[in-house]
Amino acid sequence: MIVRGGWKRMSSNNQILLVDDEPLVLQSLEEIINQSGTYNVSVAENGSKALTMIEHDNYSVVITDLMLKDITGIELLKSIKTRMPETQVIMVSGRGTIDFAVEAMKIGAFDFLTKPYSPPHLMEIVKRANTYYDSLVENRQLRGEIRRLKKNYEIIGSHAKIRRINEIIENIGPSDSTVLIQGKSGTGKELVARAIHNRSLRAEGTFQAVNCGVFTETLIENELFGHEKGAFTGAVQRAIGRVESAEGGTLFLDEIDTMPLSSQVKLLRVLEERSFQRIGGTKPIHVDFRLIAATNTDLQGAVADKLFRDDLYYRLNVINITLPELSERISDIPLLVNYFMDRYKTSSKVRSISAAAMDLLIKYPWPGNVRELVNAVEYAMVMAKETEIMPSDLPENIQGTENHSRAASDSLSLRETERELIVRTLRECEGNKHLAAKVLKIPRSTLYSKIQKHGILIEDRISRSGSRGRNDDAPSVLVENWSQ
Repeated sequence: MIVRGGWKRMSSNNQILLVDDEPLVLQSLEEIINQSGTYNVSVAENGSKALTMIEHDNYSVVITDLMLKDITGIELLKSIKTRMPETQVIMVSGRGTIDFAVEAMKIGAFDFLTKPYSPPHLMEIVKRANTYYDSLVENRQLRGEIRRLKKNYEIIGSHAKIRRINEIIENIGPSDSTVLIQGKSGTGKELVARAIHNRSLRAEGTFQAVNCGVFTETLIENELFGHEKGAFTGAVQRAIGRVESAEGGTLFLDEIDTMPLSSQVKLLRVLEERSFQRIGGTKPIHVDFRLIAATNTDLQGAVADKLFRDDLYYRLNVINITLPELSERISDIPLLVNYFMDRYKTSSKVRSISAAAMDLLIKYPWPGNVRELVNAVEYAMVMAKETEIMPSDLPENIQGTENHSRAASDSLSLRETERELIVRTLRECEGNKHLAAKVLKIPRSTLYSKIQKHGILIEDRISRSGSRGRNDDAPSVLVENWSQ
């Protein structure tokens, strides 16, 4: 999915609803609010009318009397908070009882005023309530924008294997099951891990990604579990590890096959007990996170070779997702190319790709998988001189695909030319291989080898007596076989 446009902050609607069943009080309150000239004021003579009004309009602030005749102000407050959580409610009462005030504040009232109140004090509270409403609306919009941006972690493709992977992601997202992702480098293992995280109940939590392959045995444990001050030389202060940082979220361990066996034991203990100790610490720290692991090797084979613990493997292999190589889903290449072109179009004048260039991309074997394709598209969009990507704009190793195809075609032509020359020479020599070898100026053994290579069949001429000629170089009848 491509994000178009940006987030724009909405200004406050400055809509205020006043609710009171005493006409004179309601009129006085309306005059006080209108004097500022800042707010759009609506009034309701009872709680029922107020409920109807909040069903049709959004209000930043509602000021209501506590003791209404048809429903209580507390009941109105509950209804408002159910429908419009951001709306701020100011409760007003002639009885300043602590119990009512505490109950109202617990339910979500912004403030509680007792009559009589001074207009300046009321307006100051209204101003603060309206500002708070704005901040809540802005936060809600930001959270929605973050969720929308997170959905960029999509697995693009229409191939059956990709459709199946997307189905699995949707199914397992809400669970806390451990996931093992297997696939070659560049197939999108971290992308899948982030997609799972963003569709989970932990989406608001952090996503901690650790590449186990870049750490030594000592460093990987420090990276995962952190350390206490003074745990070792240079530990001048406490450090929080990735396991602890993943609390409430997801821990993604890439290249987990490279993790030392001693560290595997400690990771297994964390998964079993959901607790750990920082290096140099003695106090167990309980953690709640989801683990997603990834590898580009045959982890089951590593278990068989005693390079990976079998008990950890079975802990990890609860849900297994195997990603296909790009060469296995050639049909997705045009879709992916257009997707990446759309991603980079803001910094390039390119708007399309030629059929010849697309043909080269389809023919290329993609040993680096999707990651290599991304780089190729970005390279082409930077190098392109026009609005359309041409073959010459692609990386040279991909342009070489065309040369390789041409070379293969040329090789085929040479093969056919050689075969035709041998066949014509044998015909002219009436099938006499000894004579044909002399004409071709090659050893007879070489001619025999090429006859076999090209699938040329030669039948000896049958003598009048019915017996075959015994001389291997006697005239023969040539029979061609084109089924090689």
